[in-house]
Amino acid sequence: MGALSGGLGAPTLDPKSRLLPVAVPANIPPVMNARVCWAIFILLSFAGCVGSPDNRAAQPRTPYTRPLLSPGAAFATLPPPVQNAVRAQAGIQEITHITKDTSSGQVVYKIYFSSSEVFPPLYVAADGSVLHPDLRVAVAAPESSTGAGLRLADLPPDVLKVVHDRAPDSEIASITKQPWGDRSVYILAFKDDAQHPKLYVTSDGAVFSELPK
Repeated sequence: MGALSGGLGAPTLDPKSRLLPVAVPANIPPVMNARVCWAIFILLSFAGCVGSPDNRAAQPRTPYTRPLLSPGAAFATLPPPVQNAVRAQAGIQEITHITKDTSSGQVVYKIYFSSSEVFPPLYVAADGSVLHPDLRVAVAAPESSTGAGLRLADLPPDVLKVVHDRAPDSEIASITKQPWGDRSVYILAFKDDAQHPKLYVTSDGAVFSELPK
């Protein structure tokens, strides 16, 4: 240790480093001594950066990484007739994803299930009709689905004339449609039902006081 202290200059120590002091030989010229010190300082600083990672860069881990739009949320946005068709055809089968296709000129919802070998993709029109993959109707939508929420503008001319003749100033509460043979019966309910009871009107303008049988 005596020989070492006699032949070397004062040891230098990086205050931020945990490494042992490094001795610089005393017989090195001042310029070389400064360069050596700077080189050692840079190396020790780099070692300190490697040994002490920046804690600010560490991100907390979380198991919640899935997108916010789940199959359940997508199902909830489907029109009610489409939801009814899916429930009727597939019950509570797990849905993986849903797409909306308008390339054929009509709105078609494609529902994909996790058990694809048992439940192939289901094609459903906006009115609740179940379709073949070539978009031919496989199961027609029930009349109650197509007739729910009708407006005056949706009524045939003969039905609209009956409404104007029977209740021109009464406010309509609801309009529904049900099949009757080869025709349809439009059921009109009025808000003032004491003065204007329900009207049952066929598509050709025939009026009934109750649903015809």
